[in-house]
Amino acid sequence: MRILKCLLGLIFLWFPSVTLEKLNHNYAMSIFDLGELLTHSQVLVNQLEVYADKLQQRVDLVDSYIEIMKEKMAQAEKRDSEPLSSFPFMRHMQTDWANILWHLEQQPGEAQATAFSLLHSELPTAKDVREAVNGLFRIQLIYNVNGSDMARGLLMGVQHNYSLTAFEVHTMAKYLVEAEEYIVAKDCISVALDLYLADEANWDLYEQQGLSSDSLYELHVEVLDNLSADKEMPLALMMAAMKRYPESQNLKRALTRLEMSVRIGEEPQGQEMEDVFSYFRCCSSECRRGSRLYCLYNSKATAFLRLAPLKMELLSLDPYVVLYHDVLSDIEVLALKSLAKGHLVRSVSHNVTETENSEDPHRTTKLVWLDRDSDLSHSVVSRMEILTEDMTSLDLNSSEPLQVINYGIGGHYAQHADYFTEDGSDPHLPDRIATVMFYLSDVPLGGATVFPLINLSVLPKKGSALFWYNLDHRGHGMSSTSHSACPVIVGSKWIMAKWKNRLPQLFRRPCLREQ
Repeated sequence: MRILKCLLGLIFLWFPSVTLEKLNHNYAMSIFDLGELLTHSQVLVNQLEVYADKLQQRVDLVDSYIEIMKEKMAQAEKRDSEPLSSFPFMRHMQTDWANILWHLEQQPGEAQATAFSLLHSELPTAKDVREAVNGLFRIQLIYNVNGSDMARGLLMGVQHNYSLTAFEVHTMAKYLVEAEEYIVAKDCISVALDLYLADEANWDLYEQQGLSSDSLYELHVEVLDNLSADKEMPLALMMAAMKRYPESQNLKRALTRLEMSVRIGEEPQGQEMEDVFSYFRCCSSECRRGSRLYCLYNSKATAFLRLAPLKMELLSLDPYVVLYHDVLSDIEVLALKSLAKGHLVRSVSHNVTETENSEDPHRTTKLVWLDRDSDLSHSVVSRMEILTEDMTSLDLNSSEPLQVINYGIGGHYAQHADYFTEDGSDPHLPDRIATVMFYLSDVPLGGATVFPLINLSVLPKKGSALFWYNLDHRGHGMSSTSHSACPVIVGSKWIMAKWKNRLPQLFRRPCLREQ
């Protein structure tokens, strides 16, 4: 425990003094890129092991000095009968203590601290942690997972091989309070308190990491104070905490603030939640529109499909949505993901009003464009271009390049439409007539593509592809095609998207005459 405290002290004393600017790697946006953190963590562990060895060497050295000192003292006690024994003791007190003092003044771990500082800019930022908490919050909200089950790794009735400590659940609660999500924060802070009180053996370690009982109670009371119109409930909890920890100055200050709040009569902050029960239901289980839909072999879209028809499942007629099964092989999937790995960047969304792209907090993904000029020579990219044309019968000229996407922690994409304008009024903005979404991985739990307005959802299945039209025959956007990617609970979700431009489709999908 003594060595562990020294290690923690080195970390927490060193890092606040680091002045290097931390880079924003958007770790929470991609499960694949989290692998970088494993490499960084291994470097840190290696450095800590070296540091621990140096500390142990110092302990061993001090122990040896103690034994020498005891031996010299024993000899000196015989000075009356053996006067000559006084000289070794005198030399020891004059010389050896100077050497001991020199060793005590040395600072082991300077090289390790330097290594930590150099790696500091590669570590997650507060923004990364906040976005990870947002991902976990979405999972709790959409899949109705309570805080206790989340901490135990029990998700939708399935036990997973992970668990959260009081420190981690407290971090979730703290960020949820900052976001004023007090209902879920109450659940989290209650679980954090239970975990903390049940783990008394590690209270010293929690203290070293900055988590104490009074900080837990203080946050708990803050949550209750913002939720409950009856101020007596948080007041009673605070009084109980004061009896348990009477010396805590933080609790005394929190109690004073709470008593002032009771006297002033502050009103609690309200919360409004959008009615999205249909979306929640379709995220948890696959939704289908009706019994009139069917499966078939598509052999008519192009001449090639007469030789190799595609398995097609008709999901909706208005809007037109179909699911193709087994269109990609495992080798093709592996090749596409290999092209993307190492080049993923945070996804941005197009703002039509400001005509620019910007970060979107409702889109937790990273992506890479497979540019035609540099990647089309790759055989798999060329095959994907041909395949999408066979599947859709649409011209690929002026269409956007293939986009490979990997989802992050609780990765999702809020409800949106793929077209840019509803009435096609901007002649300078070539709109997307159709979308093809290839699934490059299976997702054991979560990650469905949902069309809430038509009560339709599709669970990811590696090798399949979803195709739908975004524009009607007049070139106007269909709001019914608005869709969302549900949060990923288990697994790493990979997809590839292809958007078709409206302009080249004059003879492929001609406009119909108005009635």
